[in-house]
Amino acid sequence: MMTFRTDSPKSCGIVELDDDGVVQRFHEKVENPPGNLANAAIYLIEPEVLDWIQEREYVNDFSNQVLPQFLGKIATWENKGIMRDIGNSEALAKAQKEVVFPENNNLDEWETEFLSNSIHQSIQSIL
Repeated sequence: MMTFRTDSPKSCGIVELDDDGVVQRFHEKVENPPGNLANAAIYLIEPEVLDWIQEREYVNDFSNQVLPQFLGKIATWENKGIMRDIGNSEALAKAQKEVVFPENNNLDEWETEFLSNSIHQSIQSIL
C-alpha cells in the first residue's frame, strides 16, 4: 500500500503502522483520525487477496471490506515525493484539468514540482 502525509486527514483513510511499516489499524474517513498517514489507494496485491475477493460476491468496498481482513499483513511505502490526493470529486476534476490543460493552471507547489519532474514527460507521452 502506498501512503502519504495529508493536511486533511478527515477526508482520507488513515493507517496506523507497527515499527516495520505494516498496517495494524485502518480508519476510513473518520471525524477524529489518529494521525495523518493516509492510504493512497495504490496497491500491489497478492493472488490470495484476489482469491479472497472473488470468493465473496458481496464485496464492493475495498477500504471497508477487504483491508480490514488483511490487517497485520499489509506492507506500506510512504510516498514523500509527488502525490495529488483525488479522494473526492472536486480534487479529481482539478487533477484531470491539470493534466489536460496545464497551460490554464495557476500552479501550486505540487503542480510546480510535478511539471518539473521527469515523470511528467512520461505521462504527456501517453496522452
